[in-house]
Amino acid sequence: MSLANLGLQFAGKALGWLGVFTLLLISILFLGAYIGLSSSWSTLIALVGWATAFRLTSLQRSAFIALAVALLTAVGYLIHRPSNDRSWKPEVARLPQLEVESNRLSITDLRDFRWNSKETFVERWANATYDISQLAGIDLVVVPFDDADLAAHVMLSFSFEDGRRLVVSVEGRLEIGETYSLMGGAARQLELIYVFGTESDLIDLRIRHRGDRLYLFPLRLDPNFAKELLLELCQSTNQLNDQPKFYATLRNNCTTSLLRHVNRLREEPIGLSREILFPARIGQLLHRLGYLDTNLDWPEAKQRFRVDDKIGETLDLDHYSRILRAAILEH
Repeated sequence: MSLANLGLQFAGKALGWLGVFTLLLISILFLGAYIGLSSSWSTLIALVGWATAFRLTSLQRSAFIALAVALLTAVGYLIHRPSNDRSWKPEVARLPQLEVESNRLSITDLRDFRWNSKETFVERWANATYDISQLAGIDLVVVPFDDADLAAHVMLSFSFEDGRRLVVSVEGRLEIGETYSLMGGAARQLELIYVFGTESDLIDLRIRHRGDRLYLFPLRLDPNFAKELLLELCQSTNQLNDQPKFYATLRNNCTTSLLRHVNRLREEPIGLSREILFPARIGQLLHRLGYLDTNLDWPEAKQRFRVDDKIGETLDLDHYSRILRAAILEH
């Protein structure tokens, strides 16, 4: 056999074993997510299993085993169904219910927690009414994860002429003892929830108790578009009460879900881009498209509308939204 043929044969086997490991790793990561196993342990199990197969059996038999594990994973993925009946964490225990009559929006179970730390809180749920004909605008809330400029949580804050703010946050609905993970979202382990709440809850939690960076970008939008977007979000939220859905790490997350609602109302949809895939940069995308309500260039706008570094440790939560905006204007 020629040297070239030997090289091709070796490369073929190497790719085959790499394929077996990749398939085994993905399958066990999903299976691990089903039973609550961490990604680290799942990866270790996949590595040990692959190494054992490499030493003790043939490539063909190993590929068959990997396919069988993948089939088991696929069955589990397809038969798992979302539910509203689980032991939820208190902050996502209630699905909001919304009723629109003429211009009157009534919300049952608006979240208005008072946070003492990132783990302790005073649980408060409210019933509230808004006049959507008095909708004044929308702010985009961007909360980057840790110190990264890639992943982020994104929310919308609707402002009304009476000074009130209504925040809509699309999240993975966590059960007691459960933590958010990308793998859990990919493996259908998290249900989807639209949280309707106050800025003194959803924003204050992230700034003062989790220590997150937070940007509050005012959007330049037609008032009718803002109204239609809010109504669209209300309709989808109500549907979750009867038809629960899974949160999905890429397809149905905080950013792509909101983008889907926006694009349903636009003649020219905003396409998928790296800023959508890495939503910590979504402010830059909207600035480039002319949707930020500012004449500042991007570096200046990014600094101006960062609010976590502009407020003190103690705030009057009853006037939280006004204090946030005043902090932006003062800097």
